[in-house]
Amino acid sequence: MPDILSLRNDILNYVAKNGPVLPVQISKQINNNIIFAGAVLSELVASKKVKISNSKIGGSPVYYISGQEYKLSMLYPYLKDVHKKVYDLLKEKKVLQDISVEPWQRVALREIPDFANMLRTRDNQIFWKWYLVSEDEAVLIIKEILGINEIKESAPEPKSEVKEEPMKEIIAEPEVKPEVKEEKPKQKKLVKPKRESVSLSDFFRFKSVEIIDEKIVKKGKELNYIGEISSDLGLMKVFIKYIDKKRISDADLISAHNEAQLKKLALYFISHGDLTKKARDYTRNNFLIYEKLK
Repeated sequence: MPDILSLRNDILNYVAKNGPVLPVQISKQINNNIIFAGAVLSELVASKKVKISNSKIGGSPVYYISGQEYKLSMLYPYLKDVHKKVYDLLKEKKVLQDISVEPWQRVALREIPDFANMLRTRDNQIFWKWYLVSEDEAVLIIKEILGINEIKESAPEPKSEVKEEPMKEIIAEPEVKPEVKEEKPKQKKLVKPKRESVSLSDFFRFKSVEIIDEKIVKKGKELNYIGEISSDLGLMKVFIKYIDKKRISDADLISAHNEAQLKKLALYFISHGDLTKKARDYTRNNFLIYEKLK
């Protein structure tokens, strides 16, 4: 059993020294102790000690810490062309008004939260600032765009009272993606099993996995679970994906991995099928746990 606390410190120190880094680089650094590495990374991201990029290199995000954001430009070559265009435009202009850009640019800006931070005025006007521009500088640019000028002092006229219009307050919303609030789940029993779920139930009992939530995606073919397994850190919550297929592709894993990342949980993938070569590589490089049911 790997020393999880030591593993966590090793990963955190490596990211702090070398970030942004790919999961495969972390895997090499920790000498392939990857059973709980995915869970440790999820924990570090959830506790905001480590950040994870939205943009990816070959299907994998990069991990970094605060202060390393300026290095995220390494992701630029891997962006889609449409994202590169709004990246270049926002970098040049520093701030963009949402209603003033083309519809396709609005969509693209929302898809690159690593580089485009949302700001919203009190009257709900949306602006986008380049992620390396300070909020103070962005506010000044927004005031200029809105035509809000500082009021200069002048000699008062008799019997006239000057009322200043209040400035529009600008509220920062640095992240486009909504934070997923984790609710404490209630104990939940598995549905009455069919042929496939009988072996799943036996598997969960054998592995001492406690199921606390279950969702049927495709009856008899695809199931989602939230479960708890024992580790050196105590009970560790994981996202479990079951798919009934003869061959599991990297696309299946990438889709399930994205679901797990949205929930900020490690992925535990279960199937009766065999992994393709690309799927095996993706599992190894991204700290995924795959179990084949017999």
